[in-house]
Amino acid sequence: MERTVKVFVIPKERVPGGPPKPARELTVQAASIDGLHEAARAKLTAEGLRVRSLSFGPKGLVAYVEERG
Repeated sequence: MERTVKVFVIPKERVPGGPPKPARELTVQAASIDGLHEAARAKLTAEGLRVRSLSFGPKGLVAYVEERG
């Protein structure tokens, strides 16, 4: 299965509580729903981002992440 992840990135100068940048989207694929969660986390971490929150929304996954300094 394939799902879209809406990613909200909090820039490092706004961590911990600043507003995120406008959302961007990425696509993940996995064999199961649990696999989608793991695939999204792995993809975001590989981009050098720290995952604060990752959950399923009505149209896919939603992630809030922080840039690392």
